[in-house]
This record gives sequence, C-alpha cells and structure tokens, in this order.
Amino acid sequence: TTTRADYPAYLKRATDYVSTKQVRLADRTLVRPGPRRMTLWADDLYMSVPLLARMGKITGDQQYFDDAIMQVDNFNKYLYDSASGLFIHCYYTDVSKQGVARWGRCNGWLALAQTDLIAALPADHPKRKHLIDLLLRQIVGFARYQDVSGLWNQVLDKKDSYLGTSATAMFTYAVAKAVNEGWIPKSYISIAKEGWKGVASKVDQQGGIFDICIGTGISDAVSFYYNRPVPYNDVHGIGPVIMAGAEMVKYNKANPAK
Repeated sequence: TTTRADYPAYLKRATDYVSTKQVRLADRTLVRPGPRRMTLWADDLYMSVPLLARMGKITGDQQYFDDAIMQVDNFNKYLYDSASGLFIHCYYTDVSKQGVARWGRCNGWLALAQTDLIAALPADHPKRKHLIDLLLRQIVGFARYQDVSGLWNQVLDKKDSYLGTSATAMFTYAVAKAVNEGWIPKSYISIAKEGWKGVASKVDQQGGIFDICIGTGISDAVSFYYNRPVPYNDVHGIGPVIMAGAEMVKYNKANPAK
C-alpha cells in the first residue's frame, strides 16, 4: 500500500465539494443546474454516495453516512416507479414530474451505489436493514424484466430496445455481491447466474466487449435511448463487467458445483 500525504487532502477536497458546494434541493437532494433547472439524475447517486460512504468508513464521521443514506432515500422518493418496480432516469423539479425512460444503466448506477453504501456501513448501523430492504426491492423489480438471454434491455420495460451489456453487468454484480455478503437469500443468485451468461455472450476472445451504451444525457423522447450508439469496448461497461465477473468467481469458489 502506498501512503502519500497529499491523498487525504485530495479526498477531503472532493468530499467537501459534494457535501457543501454541489447544487441541492431544499431537502438536500443532490441535483444538477441543467440542462433544465435543478434536474435530478439517477446516475448521480453513484457519483456521490460511494465517495461519501468510503469517507464515512475511513474517518468514522457519521455525517458522511447520514448524507449518503439521505440521498438513497430521496432518490427513491423522486425516481422510483411503484407501478413498474423500476427507476425513472430523471426528475424535473421545474414541473415536479418524472422523466420518461426506465433506462437500464441508470438503474444500474443506483444498484451499485446502494451496494457500496451497505458494504461500508458498520454492521450494527440502525439503517442497515432499511437499505438492504430497498436494494432487494430494486433487485426483485429489475429481475422481472430480464430477457431469456440473461441480458436486460436498454430501456428495461421496452422489449424492442436493444439488449445492453453495461446495465446487465451492474445488475449481475449487485445481486452477486448481495448474496456473497449474506444480505439477501442465496436463491437470488439465479438472477446473477443468468445475467453472467448474458454478459459472457458479449465478450469476445480478445476480452473486448460489445453492446455497451455510450455516455447518455436525458431526453423527453424515449427514442433517444433506443438510438444510443454501442461502440466496441466503451468505457462505461468495462469496469462493471470486471466487477460482475469477480463476484461470480467469488460465489462459485464458495459454492462449487456438485
């Protein structure tokens, strides 16, 4: 392990930006100033909570955990769609309405953020069970839309949208991680096993990955999500594929086939 004196200062500067400078709603939910005024993006739970959670673990300062937990609760409040069991990509505060798309990868970002937070929390934290319950609710929700290939669609509830690798890898990781850590019943690993089959079908012999949606903004037209390009080895999927694979290896080592 390399210890450098400038690392703690860098981490504090980054975390202080999230905690004190990033734009927020009156209820302290993290938002962006544009492209429409004070818009909540599902992606941003991952751009904030893992850092806050790790700082809470490193420093022992409860304020970081408190903020991270509040963000999870508020993102659920604004973005969860109980009718589908999925999350909507964005929430427009200027009209107090959710956006239009149940986009795959934004649901994946939410799942990753929650797993990171639960992993960082002390085992006896009073909100731990609550957060696991929210994660399991999401897992059950997205599992209902899994294709027979093991993959998930780019727009989760639109079967005519393409099958995407990055969201599938994120879902596979979140489920396998939750099972490996004992947060949820072991039977849910069946979702991750099917997901990994789907991910593996998108990896070539050179380790390159297909069908990863590029970086994506928001739109009020669902067709925008349908038409996002999928360049070979796009960076938005490489990390999640490795993470999913590592958790599946961990599960398989602990549960050898009989």
